[in-house]
Amino acid sequence: MDFTSRYCRRRMENAITCPSSAVGVNCFQFGFCMPTIPAIDFPISLHPDWMGNMVQSRPEITLGNMVIPGSHDAGSYSIDSFKFFSAVGRNQNVSVLDQLHRGSRSLDIKLGESGASVNVFHGCLQGAKLDRIVEEIKLFCEDFPGEFVVIELSAEAGRTFSSAKKLGALESVKEMLGEKMYAEDDVSKLLGTPIKDLVMGGKQVCVLLGPRFMLDLEMDGSPVTDEYLCEHFSCYRSDKWMENKFNNTRDIDDMLELNLEEVKEESKKGKFLNNQFVLTPGVGGAPDVAKLLFGLNSLQPVYLANNLYKPAKRHASPPLHTFFQEHGTENWNIVSLDFIDLCPAMMGFFVGLNFSEFEIMLATVQYGNPNFFRPSMSVTQKVQSHVVRNRVLFLNVGKDFGSNFGTLTLAYRVNDKFYSIVIHFDGSSVIVLNEYNHLQAGSKEIVIDDDAEEGSINPGGGGTLMTWCRSEEGDDIEFDFDSPF
Repeated sequence: MDFTSRYCRRRMENAITCPSSAVGVNCFQFGFCMPTIPAIDFPISLHPDWMGNMVQSRPEITLGNMVIPGSHDAGSYSIDSFKFFSAVGRNQNVSVLDQLHRGSRSLDIKLGESGASVNVFHGCLQGAKLDRIVEEIKLFCEDFPGEFVVIELSAEAGRTFSSAKKLGALESVKEMLGEKMYAEDDVSKLLGTPIKDLVMGGKQVCVLLGPRFMLDLEMDGSPVTDEYLCEHFSCYRSDKWMENKFNNTRDIDDMLELNLEEVKEESKKGKFLNNQFVLTPGVGGAPDVAKLLFGLNSLQPVYLANNLYKPAKRHASPPLHTFFQEHGTENWNIVSLDFIDLCPAMMGFFVGLNFSEFEIMLATVQYGNPNFFRPSMSVTQKVQSHVVRNRVLFLNVGKDFGSNFGTLTLAYRVNDKFYSIVIHFDGSSVIVLNEYNHLQAGSKEIVIDDDAEEGSINPGGGGTLMTWCRSEEGDDIEFDFDSPF
C-alpha cells in the first residue's frame, strides 16, 4: 500500500471558505461550507489503540514523558452546521469519539448553562449536551481499555453557569465515568506512573477544571475546596495541574514562536504542559472589517487552520510540518490542534514520537515512471536527517526531494529487527513512518539467519534490489545496492 498523504488537494490547496465570506461580516458562514475530511491514501489515519500498542515496546513510559495529541474546542463539532455563524464557532469537524479514534488524547471542552441542561458552547453558539460528549468518551474507553484521556472542562466566557449547574455537571461526569477516573490529588504521581500501570488499574481518564469553571464555584455559600473536588468528583484544578497558555494570535509565525518559547521555559515542571497550536480569528480595526466585507479575510477558524496545515506553494512544506521537523526534539507534552481530521500527517507524527527508535539503514530513490527501468540513487543521509527524535521518519516529498513522482525504498531497523518497504510518492506526498504504523503500511521483515554472512533483498513493488552482509566485527548488518553510477 502506498504510504503517502495527498490530503486536501482540492479543498485545502485553495483554503476554501464559504462564498458568503464577503456578506454581512461573515454572518452567513454556515458550517456545511467548511472543508470536509480530506481524501487521502494514508493507510494509518486512525490511531484508536496507539497507547495500548506503545506500552508493549516501551512499558515504562509515563504521561510526563509522552507527546499527547490534543483537540482544542473538542465539543464544538456539535454546533449545528445550519446555524448562522456556525463555521465561525466550530473548531473541529468530527465527533469527540472520532477525534479519539484519530489519536487525540486530550480534550478541551467548553461549557455553559442552557435551561435545565449543561451544553457545549463556543461564544453564543450552542452545541450538544455534556452527557452526550461524556458518553462518547465512555464508549471509547470501554472499547480501548489501554488508552488514557485527559479532559479539561472549562466555562465559556460570558455564559451564565451557576454553581448548582456546575456541580450537577460534575455529578453526571462522575456517574458516567466512575471508576475510570484518576482519583488521587497528586499530579506528580500521575505524570510519573507508567501508563501501563494506570490502565491496568482501571484508570483511563483524568478530569481537570479550568479557571473559569472554578470561578465562584460554591456549595451552601462557601467556596468548593480542592479536597472536596477530589473526594466527591475525582476532579482537579487545571491551573495547578497544567500549564496552558492561550496565545490569541492570527499570525502563524508569532504563534509558533510563542509555543517554542513556552516549551523551553515551562516543560518538565511537574505539570502537564499544553501547547496550543491554534490560530484565533478576529477583527483588529477598520482595515480588517473592510477585508471581511470584500471577502479578503475570514472569521472562520478553519481558514486559518488551512494556512497552518497546507503548503503555501508547490514543492513547499506546510508551516506546522516545517516547525516540527526543526523543533520536534523539544519536551513537548500535550499538543492541541484545531480540525485534527485535516492534519492526519501531524497526528501520525505525534503518535509516532512515543514509540521505539527507528533507524534507517539504507534509502534509495528512483525518479519517474515506475513502469519503466529507472536507476536507483542513494538518499540515505538525506532520509536519515528527517528521522525526528530517532523515532519518526517525517518527509514532505515535494520540499525534501523536489520531485513530481518516484519510488522510495527503505531498509530500516526497529527493536533489533530489520524491515524493507517500498513507497511510491508524488510531489504532494507526506511520508510518516514509525514503529506503530510501519507494518500496516506494507513493510516486510528481512529475515537474517544467525549463520548467514550475506544475502539479497527484493522488496517487490518496483523497489530497489538490495544486499546485506555482516560487518567485519560480525555484530552488525550492513546494507547496500547495485548502483549504476
